[in-house]
Amino acid sequence: MPLTRTVKSAASLYFLLPVMAGVVRHRRRTVPQSTQGDIFQAAARVQLAIVFGHVSLNEMRHRWVAFASSQPQLRQVRDPFTELAGHPVEWSQGKWLWFVPEEQNHGMTDTQLAHALEVPLAWASQNGINSVATNGVANTDHGQDTRANRLSDDRRVAWLRDYATQAEQKYGLTVELISLNDAFVRTLE
Repeated sequence: MPLTRTVKSAASLYFLLPVMAGVVRHRRRTVPQSTQGDIFQAAARVQLAIVFGHVSLNEMRHRWVAFASSQPQLRQVRDPFTELAGHPVEWSQGKWLWFVPEEQNHGMTDTQLAHALEVPLAWASQNGINSVATNGVANTDHGQDTRANRLSDDRRVAWLRDYATQAEQKYGLTVELISLNDAFVRTLE
């Protein structure tokens, strides 16, 4: 059977290339865990939490202050997206945070997000980390239209699921996608 009939999408082909090249053997494709909740609570369950966002008069500020106040080494950090961004921070023995500030319009393009995830995931694989959680980030196309924003969020969730599935295979780790809103769980129904 020709390869074009067995591969349904470019993402599937990307997944199959290492297998076809003999690099990956006998790995089964998994689906990342999708949950609704607080990324900082997830940080206690996993070895690395990749946290996207910003701190201002928002829910992230409330969550960050509650989390940081319980960690002596983090209490003095007011804005982790400026003070701790772009590198791993060990907040407890074997538990790491990696803060990624959002870009234009409180979001990131697919290309920006892929790069923002690749760096900490590569670091995780090189440092024996096998469980990661991330809250992801919206696309840059959000505006005043609620319906269009929700469709954009659903496309971003699908993109993140596909990316996380590939990352699980590439790096041999598990990825949890978590959000305070229902973005990751509503699309499973």
